[in-house]
Amino acid sequence: MSNVLSLDLARERAWQSVWSPETTGFDRGSASNQRLLERLEAENARLRRSAVELALQIQALRDDARALTA
Repeated sequence: MSNVLSLDLARERAWQSVWSPETTGFDRGSASNQRLLERLEAENARLRRSAVELALQIQALRDDARALTA
């Protein structure tokens, strides 16, 4: 699970550098940009929850497979 968190942190840092206002010209101050940002953050949170759920399911399946072969 720590590998997943490390990958997640690396991905977040990479996106922060890609989506910085200097590189995109994205102004956080405008109302339409703020709404878009909020929608993207909500979708990001949903996708993160799904990714964590999938990682936990994979780990449970691996644990079950190890228990069957032991």
